[in-house]
Amino acid sequence: MTADLGPLLRPDSVAIIGASATPDIISGLPQRILSQHDYRGAVYPVNPRYDTVDGLRCYPGIEAVPGPVDVALVVVNAERVNGVVAECGRAGVRFVVIISSGFAEQYDGDGRQRELRELCDRFPEMRVLGPNAEGTMNVVDTIPLGFSPTINYDRGLDRLIAGDVAVVAQSGGLGFALFNDGLGRGLGFSHVVSTGNEVDLDLADVAAHLVADPATRVLLLFVEGLAAPERLAKIGLAARARGKHVILAKVGSTAAGRRAALAHTAHDPGDATEFARAIREGGIVAAADQEALVDLALVFSRTRTPAGRRVGVVTTSGGAGTWLADDLVLAGLDLPVLSEGLQTRLRTLIPSYGSPANPVDTTAQVLSRGGVTPILRLLADSGEVDVLVLVATLADAKQLEREAAELTELAGRVPLVIYSYTRPSPRSLQLAEQFGIACFTSGRRTAAAVAALTGVVRS
Repeated sequence: MTADLGPLLRPDSVAIIGASATPDIISGLPQRILSQHDYRGAVYPVNPRYDTVDGLRCYPGIEAVPGPVDVALVVVNAERVNGVVAECGRAGVRFVVIISSGFAEQYDGDGRQRELRELCDRFPEMRVLGPNAEGTMNVVDTIPLGFSPTINYDRGLDRLIAGDVAVVAQSGGLGFALFNDGLGRGLGFSHVVSTGNEVDLDLADVAAHLVADPATRVLLLFVEGLAAPERLAKIGLAARARGKHVILAKVGSTAAGRRAALAHTAHDPGDATEFARAIREGGIVAAADQEALVDLALVFSRTRTPAGRRVGVVTTSGGAGTWLADDLVLAGLDLPVLSEGLQTRLRTLIPSYGSPANPVDTTAQVLSRGGVTPILRLLADSGEVDVLVLVATLADAKQLEREAAELTELAGRVPLVIYSYTRPSPRSLQLAEQFGIACFTSGRRTAAAVAALTGVVRS
């Protein structure tokens, strides 16, 4: 049964057990980060060594906290965790998030994790996330629970962008890295959840909850191992029934990777065939690496779903267009030769030394002859292609600025992505974010994203 994780991801009250008055250490960061984000719920530092922490009254134990606690964030030494969790169970805490490491991923931690599992059974109304987790980030409601520099304005965070992409990762560092990478590309998020060793709640529990979350439309999953891979298929099917998308990276396919997963979060990577079957049956998109996860999140978040796999390419660079054409075909997409009638209309918009076939090579001269959007619009309205790729240099944002209204209108009604064959300027990326257009910096990555969007590369 799907766990009701609402109070975990949107708590009205947070206790920080092991809170420290020492800045810039793991136990001292969660309270300061909550304050940075203007968290409006109740915050209860818990540590018998302090009377106050950053101006808030500090309590000697969780039983002394005067109000109900939705989430207890545990940042004490591993040896003390189980005692703290038992106290939380007796105090009626709803969720415990254990940041502390030193459990089954550690050579002498198996017994400690077994004892923790027994505590979960003893207090079934209290759910536990972790141990060895990095916390959560509710971006929509700006509720950070953790210590990652990616949610810390003093360390690495520039701005939050609320959006429809959720990350659930068994690796906290990688999960928040995906969030950080996406923010840098203008991608908006709903939630980030790190599940760690998963003594109780696991990645599938969190993903199943987020499939039903109105704020989430795209799920990014980083999986080391799951005891029941078939649950992924159910999650994928539930997402597809709601018009949502699940993108997954599964690691641990080699002996070295298996060894690393066991040492990292104590997950057995399991049988690769079973995972492949679950991914295929669930209609889940498989990502090969960290970069691909963010690419696919970007294209699914911003781009309308094409009716087919026919691609129309409009390029200001003949060479970049040629290279992209190869990449698109190799990715399983079609580049149909445009009809004579359409080519005739296109010739009136491009120089005589351009090409109206497909790719449509406008040459750079088109930028001073009315821009690219009249050409894109002709293709969009022709019925001869299903998705458009604009190949251009975004090193300078002036062209995007000149055609901002037209590009926004096109992106709102047809599948459109951009391949920039030069490094985009920050302003260009900002404009692409405003237009709602996914932008990529290589033909291969563009082709892979478009192929996934059309369903060509579903595993």
